[in-house]
Amino acid sequence: MRFISSLKSLLASEEEQHHTQNSNPHFITQPARIKHMLQLLMESHVQVSVVFDEQSDHTSMLLDISTNEITLDQLNSRAAHHKMQPGQIIQINAKHHSVPLNFSSTITAISKNGDYLCSMPEKIYHPQKRAFFRIPLENIEKYKFSGAIQFSENLVSGYLYDVSFGGISVAVYSNTYIKKGDILSPASIKLKNGSTIHSDFTVCSIRKSPQEGFSRIGCEFLNLQADDKRILHKFITESDRERAKK
Repeated sequence: MRFISSLKSLLASEEEQHHTQNSNPHFITQPARIKHMLQLLMESHVQVSVVFDEQSDHTSMLLDISTNEITLDQLNSRAAHHKMQPGQIIQINAKHHSVPLNFSSTITAISKNGDYLCSMPEKIYHPQKRAFFRIPLENIEKYKFSGAIQFSENLVSGYLYDVSFGGISVAVYSNTYIKKGDILSPASIKLKNGSTIHSDFTVCSIRKSPQEGFSRIGCEFLNLQADDKRILHKFITESDRERAKK
């Protein structure tokens, strides 16, 4: 029970911090998350739209992301380029996985190559549904996970605390031997209503908390069958609805 108590205590603290920092779910305001989302755009080579007056809309790309500023590629239009001067406020619009990702910034300098150095945005408009559902902390011990590492005799057991349509997060004892890239097969999740979801999983991340006595394992669903997918979707939908009533 000490394991469960430690898990509940830590997650409760994190959830309180999450709500404090994200009072508006349509905006990203944490500097680390802002930088992360901008890096995703840059690494995905997503084209962005640059708007600096009501009638101008020009295509560019993010070239670099640093701690305090971003670098935009030079605009093709010479007339538009000459308007991109230090002090100019611009609106940058993009989409990531079909979800808008918009923010405003101020040009701070022009590089020797003609690219634009811009201030790091204070917030990003990124409206989306909750990416995951956190298991109610008072019931976390009722959501059990068990699996076997493929081609080995190592077993993994723990408690589910985050679930999404694409994967789960599980708290397991720190002495569990597991590494990123492992396949958990077979594996199952037992829900408090008695339902069981059977699926294989790919281990995507491992975050050890030795002082807390457990590790967090992030997994993606692998070969999730239609019947189990229906159980999962029903569970998330009903849980989200219950949470909305509180």
